[in-house]
Amino acid sequence: MIGRREIPVPELRTESLISEIKPEFWVQELVVRPHSGRSKMPSALVFGKPDGKVSEAIHIVEYAAARPNSDEVLVEWLAAPISPIDLMVVVGKYPVKPKYSVHGEAIAGFDGIARVLTCGDQVESLKPGDLVVPNALGLGTWRTRAVLNAKDLLRIPTVADVVMAALLKGAILPAYFLIEDMRSLRPGDWIIQNAGTGVISQLVVQFAHLRGVKVISVVRDRQDVHLPALQNADIVLREPELPATDVLHGKRIVLGLDSVFGTAAAKLASYISNHGTFVNYGQLSGGGPSASMTLDHRLLFFDRLTFRSFRGTEQTASRSKEELEDLCAWLTHLIDEGMLTRPEIDVLEWAPQVEGFERRVHDALDRAQDSAAVGSRKTLLKF
Repeated sequence: MIGRREIPVPELRTESLISEIKPEFWVQELVVRPHSGRSKMPSALVFGKPDGKVSEAIHIVEYAAARPNSDEVLVEWLAAPISPIDLMVVVGKYPVKPKYSVHGEAIAGFDGIARVLTCGDQVESLKPGDLVVPNALGLGTWRTRAVLNAKDLLRIPTVADVVMAALLKGAILPAYFLIEDMRSLRPGDWIIQNAGTGVISQLVVQFAHLRGVKVISVVRDRQDVHLPALQNADIVLREPELPATDVLHGKRIVLGLDSVFGTAAAKLASYISNHGTFVNYGQLSGGGPSASMTLDHRLLFFDRLTFRSFRGTEQTASRSKEELEDLCAWLTHLIDEGMLTRPEIDVLEWAPQVEGFERRVHDALDRAQDSAAVGSRKTLLKF
C-alpha cells in the first residue's frame, strides 16, 4: 500500500500555466528506500530549455502545493511512466508543451495515475479518494502533488495494481484501440507486429487473445526470443528470420502493426495477407518526418493492402468522456480479474532525499532515450 502524508497547503499559488503551442509478468523493482520517510515538501522533475539529452535537462525541485480554485482539485500522483512522448517533449520535438511549471521550469510527464485529495467547491464530477488518469496532455505527472482542472481528469474505479493502471492512457488504451478500431478481427485471424518487447506490443498480444486472434511478434536480431516480455506471443521471430515462409505459410495475417517504420515496416507489410491492413503508429527507427519506406507494386495492386496511420489521441477524441470512463471501468475490471496482466517493466521508487536517487532517474532516462534500446523495458516512477 502506498503511504501518504498530509502536508499544509499554503495560500500562495506557485504553479503557472504556460501556453500550449498550436501547429508480465516479471517486474524488477529499482528500490531506493528513504531512511527518514518522504520529504514534507512536494517534489517534481522539471526542465528548462529543450535539450537533446533528456537526462541533462531534467532535475528535481521542491515546491509548495497550491490550494485548488473552485473548479480544480488537489491530487497526489501515485505512479507515472517514462514514455517516448515525454522524451520528445523534453527535447522539443513534440507539438504539445507542458501546461504547468514550477520556479519557471516546465514539469515533465504526460501519463500516470493520481488520487484526489481535495476538491474546489464547484467540482461535482470528482470527490476525495477518487482515482484519476489524465484526460488532457501536458499535466506534468512527474511530481508528487498537483492542482489541476477537474475537467482534465478521467475518473477510474479503484484498482489494486496502481502501477498497471498508470499505463492506462499511454499504453493500455492505445493497444486496445489498435485491436478494436483499425480493422475487423475474427477468431483465427493473425496479427504480425514489430518491436515485440515493447509495452504496447505486449498488451496487443493480450487483447488479441481475448478475441481469439493470434500474434506474431518480431524482434531485432540482437534480442533474446525467450525474454519474459515475449512469452505470450504465439510466434516470435527475429527480423532476419522473416523470410521464414514455412512458419508463416497458410496463416491469415490480416493486420500488421508497425512502430519502427523504414525497412522494418516494408518487410512487415510484405507478410500481410491479401486485403489485409497495415498500421503505422510510431517511428522508433528515427529519421523524423522525412523518413520513408519502400513499397512495391504488388502490395498496393495485387495484394490490395490498406495502409493506415494511428494516433491514440484521435481514437480517444472520437469517444465521449462517459464512453472513456466506461471503457476504463471495463479495463480495470480485466486488471483486477487477472485477464489483463502487467507488462515487463522496471519500477523506480520515488525517494529524492536519498543520495544517488537523481542519478538513478538520469540512468533510466538515458536507457529510455537510447536509440539502440528499441523495445527495451519501460521504467515507471512510483511515488
